[in-house]
Amino acid sequence: MKRWYLIPILFFLFTLPLLGKGTRELETLPSHEPLDPSKRFVIAVQESQDPIYLDPVGATDTTSLLVLDGLFEGLFSLDPTTAEPILALAKEASVSDNGLVWTFALDKEARFSNGDPIDAEALIESWLWLLDRSKNGEGNTYLVSIMDCIVGVDAYRNGTGSRSSIGITSKNPSHIQISLQTAAPYLPAMLGTTSFAAIHESLRNGDVPPEPTEMVGSGPYRIESITEKEILLSKQAWYRDYDSVPSDYIQFRFMDQISILESYLNREIDWSLAYIPRELLRAPRDLRITPEYSTGFYYFSSDTDTYMDQRVRRALDILIPWDEIRTASGQVFPTSHLIPNQDKPFVASKHDSRQAATEALNLLAEAGFPYGAGLPTLHMAVHRGSQVVESAERIADIWSKTLGMTVVLDTVPLSMYSRFPALSPYDFAFITWIGDFQDPFTFLHLYSSDSGYNLGKYSDREYDRLLTTAMSISDNALRREAVALAEEHLLSASIVFPIYHGITTNIIDSEYVTGWYDNTLNIHPVKYLGTTRD
Repeated sequence: MKRWYLIPILFFLFTLPLLGKGTRELETLPSHEPLDPSKRFVIAVQESQDPIYLDPVGATDTTSLLVLDGLFEGLFSLDPTTAEPILALAKEASVSDNGLVWTFALDKEARFSNGDPIDAEALIESWLWLLDRSKNGEGNTYLVSIMDCIVGVDAYRNGTGSRSSIGITSKNPSHIQISLQTAAPYLPAMLGTTSFAAIHESLRNGDVPPEPTEMVGSGPYRIESITEKEILLSKQAWYRDYDSVPSDYIQFRFMDQISILESYLNREIDWSLAYIPRELLRAPRDLRITPEYSTGFYYFSSDTDTYMDQRVRRALDILIPWDEIRTASGQVFPTSHLIPNQDKPFVASKHDSRQAATEALNLLAEAGFPYGAGLPTLHMAVHRGSQVVESAERIADIWSKTLGMTVVLDTVPLSMYSRFPALSPYDFAFITWIGDFQDPFTFLHLYSSDSGYNLGKYSDREYDRLLTTAMSISDNALRREAVALAEEHLLSASIVFPIYHGITTNIIDSEYVTGWYDNTLNIHPVKYLGTTRD
């Protein structure tokens, strides 16, 4: 039986007795030294047309998730050095020998930022709220399809099961037991994502979202203030691990590129999410370049009859010299695979445009569009600031000239088509997807029929079967083989077209910054960020 342990931490909590009938008096705040404005960690973010989205379930962009990481916490969090799951609200976790039963002992000192206890009921209700949002098609809930490994979840999400049939139970307020249908070694990593954090009932049950400064969180910080130019987080007094948090304040500053450079040179920021050219750096070591567990890819995203037809997608696919586009992307890790693997070298193949055109026209004729006649306008999008505008124009030009079809290419904010994929007005788009944790399912589940964040609006029973099979395998070697089969099936469906695996570039003040480490998930929990600058 595997176990994780958390060393107990002393908390200085002064509480009043509970009153009868379930009513709790307001408790005295824990005794701490006043927050010190000099203990402030400043993060520079380049101005964007994509607003911050303070929804722990619905947020997908890096900046929103970084802010939310300071506000919310679950049973596990992610280690800042390795991005592997470590205990958080859980003091102890154990798994049965067959891998089907997980038991968690909760930290009894854990509180929400308003002082309410974080107990088993609060966590279970948070996860059920996540499931209910998935049923209603709300937010970024693609991770809930991975929850189908839990007894009763699939039936509940599909409307054929009840809450009581779900294999998540508690025998007392400080213990949770999860019963699985199939082994899920990735469960701790999944539970370490923001979507599975403890969410206060005021956020789960309120018809009107509270003001950001009134949000009740479960993490180390609360929102002190928020404007278009700044978000200021302050350390919240009820946090269970208060004394281990080095910065009293985390400040996000939204600036243009010139202002970021000036602030960096004046040592007014500690970490820049925006790139600064190497020749302008104070010290070369301030630039941190790391391979990232991510893939940039084009994808079909259409539920219209024409582009749902695999023959049409395949015809458009084979007309494009993908390997030339990958090579010309200028990226460090061009790829033809969806699942990141920077260790596997990319080998380009030659594209025969004449043969491709013949095959494409045959497929289109079979689908009822001889020589491309009758193909509806294809709406295509890339997001502002992306590095693929040139390749997008080339793709649109090939389709337009070869088939005489109309292709409309828009450059828009990423949120226009990525925040709610089911509502995307585009048939073809580009995105860079970063895995929430280091497991192939964070990519393959995007195309599961049950995914609440199905980028391609895609449904294929054979793919679902291959994915389910891969999920149920615990042997690492056999699991890799099963994952490869699922990925191959997906790629052969001409629904997703990988271009490159990503790298991250961050600028930190390496002389003073503490708690910031390179890792492939580009995960840098704000809880650990500090500075030794006076």
